[in-house]
Amino acid sequence: MVNVLRPDDNDLVKVDYSDLLNKILNVLRSEQTKNPFRLASDRKQLVMDIDSIATQVAALSVHNPLGGSANYVRSATVNFSPGFFDNFPHQVDQIRTRLQELLESVLLELPDNRSIDQFVSNLVTSLTDFQGKTPKLDFTYPFGNYPGLRKQRLSVNKTADHSRDLLKFHKIAITVLNSAEFNSQLRNGLINYINLEFAGVSESDREELYDIVDDLENNPQSDFYRLKHIADTETLGQLKKQAQIHYLEIIKEAINTSTSPGNAKAAIYLEDLIRRLKLINHYINDINNADGHYLVNYAGASLNYRDVFSRADAFNRLPIIPIIEGLLGESTDEDWGELQFIFGLKLKLDGKVHAHGSKRVFEYSLNLINPDSQEHQELLKDVSRREAFAKKVLTIVFLYYFVFAGNNPSDPGYTPESDLEYDPITAFEEKVLPRLRGSDEGEKQKRFRGMIAGFEKYEVQSKIDQLKDCLTNTLKYKSRLPRGKNNIHISVKKGILENDISNIQTRQTLFKEVLGGNPKNVLKYLSIREPNVGGDSVCSLEANIRISDIRYCAEDEQQSFSMEYDDITGIKALPILLIPRDNRATDIYKKYFKQHKLVLFPYKIDKNNPLDSQGAFVYRFTFALLAYICLRLLLQEQKRLFIPILRLHLSNKEDEAPIEKFLLSLCMVLSHLLNQEHRSNTQGIDIRDLSSYKIPNVMTSLYSVLPKTFRFNNSLYYPQLDKLAIIVVSSRESDGKWGSRHKRSNLMGEVVGVIRRNDGAVRLQLLTTFSGNYDHQRLFQEPTVVIDQVTKLYDKNGYKHFIYVAKAPYTSTLHMTQSQDDDGLFFMSKDVIRALKGEHKDIKIYPMFFDKYYVVKLKKIGASSLYIQDTEQLTTLVEDESKQSVVFFNLFNGIEVPGEQRNYNGVISYATLLNIYKGILDDQDIRNGLMYDTPLKQDIVQYLSLFHFWRYQKAREISFKLDPYENLIGDYSVGALSLFNHIKGNGKFNCLAFLTEVRNILNRSS
Repeated sequence: MVNVLRPDDNDLVKVDYSDLLNKILNVLRSEQTKNPFRLASDRKQLVMDIDSIATQVAALSVHNPLGGSANYVRSATVNFSPGFFDNFPHQVDQIRTRLQELLESVLLELPDNRSIDQFVSNLVTSLTDFQGKTPKLDFTYPFGNYPGLRKQRLSVNKTADHSRDLLKFHKIAITVLNSAEFNSQLRNGLINYINLEFAGVSESDREELYDIVDDLENNPQSDFYRLKHIADTETLGQLKKQAQIHYLEIIKEAINTSTSPGNAKAAIYLEDLIRRLKLINHYINDINNADGHYLVNYAGASLNYRDVFSRADAFNRLPIIPIIEGLLGESTDEDWGELQFIFGLKLKLDGKVHAHGSKRVFEYSLNLINPDSQEHQELLKDVSRREAFAKKVLTIVFLYYFVFAGNNPSDPGYTPESDLEYDPITAFEEKVLPRLRGSDEGEKQKRFRGMIAGFEKYEVQSKIDQLKDCLTNTLKYKSRLPRGKNNIHISVKKGILENDISNIQTRQTLFKEVLGGNPKNVLKYLSIREPNVGGDSVCSLEANIRISDIRYCAEDEQQSFSMEYDDITGIKALPILLIPRDNRATDIYKKYFKQHKLVLFPYKIDKNNPLDSQGAFVYRFTFALLAYICLRLLLQEQKRLFIPILRLHLSNKEDEAPIEKFLLSLCMVLSHLLNQEHRSNTQGIDIRDLSSYKIPNVMTSLYSVLPKTFRFNNSLYYPQLDKLAIIVVSSRESDGKWGSRHKRSNLMGEVVGVIRRNDGAVRLQLLTTFSGNYDHQRLFQEPTVVIDQVTKLYDKNGYKHFIYVAKAPYTSTLHMTQSQDDDGLFFMSKDVIRALKGEHKDIKIYPMFFDKYYVVKLKKIGASSLYIQDTEQLTTLVEDESKQSVVFFNLFNGIEVPGEQRNYNGVISYATLLNIYKGILDDQDIRNGLMYDTPLKQDIVQYLSLFHFWRYQKAREISFKLDPYENLIGDYSVGALSLFNHIKGNGKFNCLAFLTEVRNILNRSS
């Protein structure tokens, strides 16, 4: 069932591409336009010069599709205006018809007057023609067998014997104890505030104030519930911030200062870091300072330090700081109001900033605030990025001054301990804050230069290096961390309340106006403090933070198996090559590709390329639309093909040309759309350096989407479950507006089929991908495109067991304001699961969240792949009626990369949900399939492991891919890459969402 988005009365920006589509059609129809299609290489290749058409269209004057609402848009793609909605299919059909005419005119050159279908049938190649002993750039690949794969089981070591420990994992449990009492505590706090603050007012005035409290509590839209919502959504972040400090305190206790003078010195540096982080919190929360005291500015951008450093991520720009990553469990006891969240911990240790070559965090940050650096100057000149950059500079200046300013090491009598007496608050107030509050930009830049010079003179980088070395060694200690539990209170400060009775009576609320604005500006009124500290709170919640040191050791259980590509004799391939117009690329083409049957997309890299101009959006839009329609023209009569899309580049991630970055994104989108009917994958290679390892890796990645079969060496591990479908879902906003509750999103996903053969072998293959556009609310109620996949797999293919995977959503909320209808589970909502199951009583759905956490490897590991089945405490969970997210399976990639120094290795964890779907799913099915030690669970986790192996994309020693979902979820997913700037840089355009609508039109036409 195709979901059709129709114009409605939402307040989102209406888009109208009529003029742009007409311009594209006019260029295609113009007699002056060269036909983008031509035959090459003895008519064995079809060249599609979309680049030239897009360049011509980008040079034209085009009406802004956003009309006069461009300034309010966050994203705008498929929220069509009524008139355009009606005309859009006709315009797409016109463009498709014109492209078909142009292609057919080229095919008249062929002697046998072939149709498009006949031409393409002659263009495709049997995949066996590409089979060879070694991978080559010309699509040659061995499609071989990979024997000797192994995976080993780990278990939690609870003993004091650490000799068997392989992995060390630090986890944090954050527990909020009395969330169910928030309403009553807040009400009582307001009544007490009235009795104390307004003791001298008349009885009638006080009675009116009591009535206002009643009205606030009874109105779900009032400030009372706005505050509760902010406490709900922001408190967990504040607790994580407190946990960062607590973790550093525990690490400090673990440092062995007696082993070396360096350790003793580093322990002092760590103690000073902890002290200064606490001072930041004290300074920001100082009730004696008004909000305006913290207001600073630079390059026309204003920023309030109290707002910024009240946020959960306030410390994350530091070179050394704990990072809380990976949601590993969650439970909600609704009767007692007890909430618990479990996360992974790792230390950020002044590593390299990936997008900026070899610069480490401290060096990179100083370069940003340096007024003389090229990056600083260029970003100040860029109008679209200036404000965000200036705020980043102000943030770094505050944070780095507070943490790194100190005494001069060359002063007589200086010792590292003397830095523990340094007062950054006084120094900042006297030397920095007055200049940042003023208007003299030259004085501010002079202060920035002085900071940098001071850090160099006082050898701050050396201190950071010493602390880093000490912490790195401490992480590898065999002894466990000291146990630590930190009891705290989460308080709402009285400062959020009005003290002017006339204002209260006029506005009918006891709360200040700030509560109606940006929630981030309210954070300064939330504080995390030790119990019984201070009496300026309206109400408070009790919480505790517990950090644990978990060890994993090897079990005797190991499994050996092999992986091989399926029989490729029946697979037909249509290779696509994207090639820059450059002499180096031409030489590569002549050497590797000239004799092959191919479809070629040439593109141009030069200063006149419109991606560096105002026409950037028009170029991208035109290229994407025409490339997709052209490929649909070629494939409309073809049965399932394999379509490898290889991109030849003249840059890499560190010096990426805008056109090549766009083509990477577009090819990801095209590949996703083509996978709905065919099989496709894309990969790029920087042809400036064709190192020996590059080509095997590129080809392995390109062919990784093909079906593979796994065979077990021991029949004990033959699975019993005959079929399992793995459905992965994600979404990305397509239409949104600042300040609006309306939103539209593109839902995307894939289905992988796992089939057990009669001989015990297991075959994995990508069955299909899907995408659809939805109003955001409906996305988590009735995503028809996913429901259709489940129905089809059940009715036509006999699948009854479904793994349903999404990224863990529980990361930042206490769920205090959640209603029964809004369970906060997004793709795992009750409505979605109910719709997926439908009327099929024998369908078993296993909802899973995945996340990633980090461990320290304590010794060399024999097996390259390890797994951990978390059965600890599962027997007690069975009787627990709390709503829970429980980790049941972990996978670890133990491969060592020669020459690469890693402090941490990633582990992917899988969690399921208990006591959530009563009346929809049988909880017993989830327990039998994912938690109890049953044959069914063994098969499901076995298939999950094989899924990770199937996705592996490198030619070296084969292991499982740690994150097999990155093509759909994350910073480099198809959804993330499909976003690019709208015309004139206003908001984002979602290419996949737009082409999804084009696909629907083309499907109806055919």
